[in-house]
Amino acid sequence: MATVQAFTGTRYNPEHVKLGGVLAPPYDVITDAQREELYGRDLRNIVRIDYGVSYPDDTDGVDDRYTRAASFLTSWHELGILVRDDPASLYVVDHFFRHPDGTERRRRGLLATVGAAPWESSDLRPHERTLRGPKEDRLALLRATHTQTSPVFAVWSDADRIAEILDGVATGNALLGGRIDGEIASEKLLLWRVADPERVAAISGALRDTALYVADGHHRYETAAAYAAERRAAGADAPPGAAFERCLVYLAAADDPGITVLPTHRLVRPGPGIALRLDDLWARLDDAYETVPAADGRAALAAAAAMHAGQHAFAVVAQDGAAVLRRPRHSGGSPRDRLDVAVLETEVLGPAGVSPEMITAGALTYTRDPDGLDAAIRAGDAVLAFGVLPVTASDVIAVADAGETMPQKSTYFYPKVPTGLALFEV
Repeated sequence: MATVQAFTGTRYNPEHVKLGGVLAPPYDVITDAQREELYGRDLRNIVRIDYGVSYPDDTDGVDDRYTRAASFLTSWHELGILVRDDPASLYVVDHFFRHPDGTERRRRGLLATVGAAPWESSDLRPHERTLRGPKEDRLALLRATHTQTSPVFAVWSDADRIAEILDGVATGNALLGGRIDGEIASEKLLLWRVADPERVAAISGALRDTALYVADGHHRYETAAAYAAERRAAGADAPPGAAFERCLVYLAAADDPGITVLPTHRLVRPGPGIALRLDDLWARLDDAYETVPAADGRAALAAAAAMHAGQHAFAVVAQDGAAVLRRPRHSGGSPRDRLDVAVLETEVLGPAGVSPEMITAGALTYTRDPDGLDAAIRAGDAVLAFGVLPVTASDVIAVADAGETMPQKSTYFYPKVPTGLALFEV
């Protein structure tokens, strides 16, 4: 049973800022160059709080990027740049964007909170493992600011009545709106607030019996759960269900037409024992796979997509050409085992000389650009480049329901949910 609840949101005041200038991508996809650009775009951009710059003369806990984030929050509240919405609310978000296929699409989301608890008792179901470093960084920020700045992105499955309710909210003038620079093209955000208790209860009730699945933000959720446990262990004097025991989430329907998962292609670094040519790779696979020649990596990916229904099919590029690598899909196996990315890792990368330990140690790099397959080979940055097809939201749900985790870099939900639409003070 999902406990989706309203929260006392903190948001930007449109009387003082233009929303498009103060939003930022989630911290984990921001490059140093992007951060510098966001710093210069607007002095009040959320990146100064969510992913601030460290300086050589910083003093931990006294003057560092976490203490500066807390200072910015305090100052922006005092100046009216940020305002709190009372009573507790939900927020409906329409996100308009250009799909890689060139079409214009809209994804409808809901900003809310769920309980922040260990996975075994969580409202959310995960599909990947997390790394220690990002969680330590997020926890340090949360301790300093007592504010969740970026929501966990999750999808729901089989929630009756909610689409109609949200349609009734997302009408008329939006509370906030603006355009941001997207990964492909300009994107538009519109946000409506839901404060009416009956409507809030109707939305929460419509999601009560559904399952929720993490699309993006496993580190953020685990940070919220760790912070909740830390506060309780410290003897926090608060009733059950206090704000610090909740996690900010952005929820969307798994079958929303705007739900888009992009593939992340694998580039194999040069190294000892790794196949250097297509002929070498074919020999190592011992006739388990059929090959179909292709003009280049993009053409091989297009051909693989046409075979996807009945074949595990991958584009592969090396110095001696490009091809599609394929074999028939077989019944049986777990949801994870049936994923193309899992089959590639166990049946192809292994024989190619890339063990799981080598993958963990950084033997692979990644790109989402189909043309990046050929470019990496030409530049000598990779000796083999494998193009994969995207997983679906249904794949994520099946793996999560089975209690399994996907291989690293299996999903890239696009577009990312911007940071700064609403903050949650805990």
